[in-house]
Amino acid sequence: MAIPASVMKVLDDWKIRYSVPDDEDMFRLMQSNPPASYSARVANVIFLKDDHGKVQVVIPGNRILDLNQLAHQLGRQFTALSADELTRLKNKHGLSEFPALPQVTQIDSLIDSNLLNEKELFIVTGEDNTWIKIPTEQFRHLISSSRTGNYTAPLLTDVHYNDEQQDLEDVNAAIRQFTPLRIQQRLAETLDLPPLPETARRIIELRVDPNADTQSLAEVVELDPAMSAQVVSWARSPYYGVRGEIKNVEDAVLRVLGFDLVINLALGLSLGRTLSVPKEGPHGYAPFWQQSVVTATLCSELVRLMPARYRPSQGLAYLCGLLHNFGFLILGHVFPPQFSLVNRHIEANPHINRFYIERHLLGMTREQISACLLQQWKMPEELVTATRQQHNPEFEGEHSEFSRLLYVAGRSLRSNGFGDGAREKPELYVLDSLGLTQESVDEVTQNILSRLDDLGELVQMLKGK
Repeated sequence: MAIPASVMKVLDDWKIRYSVPDDEDMFRLMQSNPPASYSARVANVIFLKDDHGKVQVVIPGNRILDLNQLAHQLGRQFTALSADELTRLKNKHGLSEFPALPQVTQIDSLIDSNLLNEKELFIVTGEDNTWIKIPTEQFRHLISSSRTGNYTAPLLTDVHYNDEQQDLEDVNAAIRQFTPLRIQQRLAETLDLPPLPETARRIIELRVDPNADTQSLAEVVELDPAMSAQVVSWARSPYYGVRGEIKNVEDAVLRVLGFDLVINLALGLSLGRTLSVPKEGPHGYAPFWQQSVVTATLCSELVRLMPARYRPSQGLAYLCGLLHNFGFLILGHVFPPQFSLVNRHIEANPHINRFYIERHLLGMTREQISACLLQQWKMPEELVTATRQQHNPEFEGEHSEFSRLLYVAGRSLRSNGFGDGAREKPELYVLDSLGLTQESVDEVTQNILSRLDDLGELVQMLKGK
């Protein structure tokens, strides 16, 4: 694995003493807790811009770049470079990743002072995941003309709660902070959210009715003409490749989709229409319904791969995937100014799971607020648990198989280049608990991503277009 020429030139010109980490070094770094991407010894570079031009900020992996601190200290309102801008910059310098060496790009640089507390720094060179290790005293030579300051906040990774009351307290604390006039109101009123749709209520009654059959499901779905048309169109989708005409909902259930999938799909459709999709998201963000459908499809396919003794309900797994990001809609609806702030920080911290960024800025996460509302609406406990615990690989409570499916699906999609966020591989012990392997998960993920066009019609239906 070679170090790129542009990086070698900087190291040689500045006579920087460095080494290539051996296998033992990398093993210790990768096995560290928190993981390597969040290590204080890893230097990350982030590119920002404003009306005055571009800057690069070098920060440690265990810190969040805080745009508010930058604005306060420098009097500049930065946003992150877009994916297209970053690609052009990489191509210009012949890099696949950006090394945290300011001289490589010759862009004005800011150095977070917390980075200089370590004895040595690990820096990715930009080619084939090759790393170099530089003593911090050597790194100081490279940044002699850079501005140094405290531009970051601590990354708090210990934020997984198994206590429903804690979720409510966190949500209410955020509400008190951002909507002080509503403190005394009930949660649903404070959030100013619509009530549970009537169709959803009927579907929930069917889910717990042991005598429910295909005809009764079709009757409920057909009470909502738009939903009925969507279910039929779903069954006609090229993704399923069914021969012959699908004439009605009962045909769709019997011949293509099955009772379990349709009842959960209808529930997802009903809930998804209660809130509009926010107009903005982070750069590189997969559109909401596309992300929902792709995640749901992957969860469903992963269930097929699981050994029979581990296998949960495929329909419920699909529902969990479809609504895994429901909190995104709630945040956009309830806290519009803060929602924009969160998005700007997600863009500026691509090395960090946005779960921690929301926690830092809001004191809660979209998973917490979503789980609170879904529980209030008396949604299936499997869905509530999966939504709340999807970023917590250590959760072992009831219905953990659904949260772990979401955990694996989300990380697999991101590591294969779909969606926004840090590219993190699933923990092997989580895969083992589901009876899955990294190779099989990657294979089915890549197969689904190769068929995005086939899923496009389903996405358009969910968008209501």
